Amino acid sequence: MALKADLTALQHTYLRWEQEGNSPFFPVVESNQGNTVTIEPHGDLIMFGSCDYLGLSQHPALKEGAIDAVERFGTNTYASQLICGHTRIHQTIETELSKMAGGRAAILFPSGMSASQGSVSTLASPEDVVINDRLAHSSLFMGSRLSGAEVRTFPHNSMKRLETILRDSADKRRRIIVVDGLYSADGDYAPLDRITELAEQYDALTVVDEAHSFGSVGPGGLGVADHFGVLDKIDVVIGTMSKTLGSIGGFVLTHDWFERELRYMSPSYTSSRGSAPAVAGATLASLRLLETEGDQLRRQLDENTELISTRLREAGFDLLNTRSHIVPVVVGSEDKTVAVAHWLRSRSIIVAPFVYPHVPLGSGRLRVGVSSRHTADECERLITALTDAKREFDF
Repeated sequence: MALKADLTALQHTYLRWEQEGNSPFFPVVESNQGNTVTIEPHGDLIMFGSCDYLGLSQHPALKEGAIDAVERFGTNTYASQLICGHTRIHQTIETELSKMAGGRAAILFPSGMSASQGSVSTLASPEDVVINDRLAHSSLFMGSRLSGAEVRTFPHNSMKRLETILRDSADKRRRIIVVDGLYSADGDYAPLDRITELAEQYDALTVVDEAHSFGSVGPGGLGVADHFGVLDKIDVVIGTMSKTLGSIGGFVLTHDWFERELRYMSPSYTSSRGSAPAVAGATLASLRLLETEGDQLRRQLDENTELISTRLREAGFDLLNTRSHIVPVVVGSEDKTVAVAHWLRSRSIIVAPFVYPHVPLGSGRLRVGVSSRHTADECERLITALTDAKREFDF
């Protein structure tokens, strides 16, 4: 009953924001011109709210790849992949991903959420324990519960608590550690160097969701595991095309035996169609761009991130422990967070407001998504607008 009451109160809060004309949620984008989107009634806004970290979603090569794929294969992929398979483009994407990951088996899913949910629910069973970081993505928790395994959690990035749970779970068939590589609301990394050490010590499997880091983090752009040099020690790497790659879809990089199990046994794969040919065409073009331009794009992303993070910290903003292109600007109350996000749109800036239940109550924040495509002038305009908002709303 308490949960139902909380949800009812929450729904009233969201409805109140809508009625006051203050809600920043579900904006309708009329057009997109690079880093600028048109959203009525605000007009043209500089986009600092997306996950398009390398700006590839607007790249001509991805658009051409999508159009070419439609001309070759139409708009649909017929039926479930188990029965009707997928196109040659999908097959090539899996081959490309496998090569990028040093020969690890690759399998495509229709979305990042289905990849996360399907991987964990297939890997674990009632004889196992799944150990989640408390801030891990909701889809990982969904997969954990669907598996029927015992589900344990540890405080965010607490290696001491993780080790205690591993030590106390010696009677389980499998101990499976599940974390994000880069946390989407805080901008910090999982300490995968230490996590893989504990996994080896306690004979545990590791699952890492690199949704916000694949393509944008690490010397090869393969994510936080690549950053720490432990990619070969991760049993299941989950990724998505909907962020850095500028397309849609999910994928898993894993051992050969588990890749076959996913293809035949995971409902989120066997009961789903493959991504549309247009989507696959854009994804393949994106992967090929990363091969030739990825290093340069990541360097520009790092420069923009450093500029914004340094200047905002100097101005007294609380950015938590971010070390990435996800820059959380902590505001505080839900009402104030929403008001600031709405106010920024009147200053031609759009950021992503995160409030309860997506972050803890009273820790509302504006998530700034930095892109390599942002110009120095656009970064300065963001900094100025946020500084003015801080003065206006006193946070």
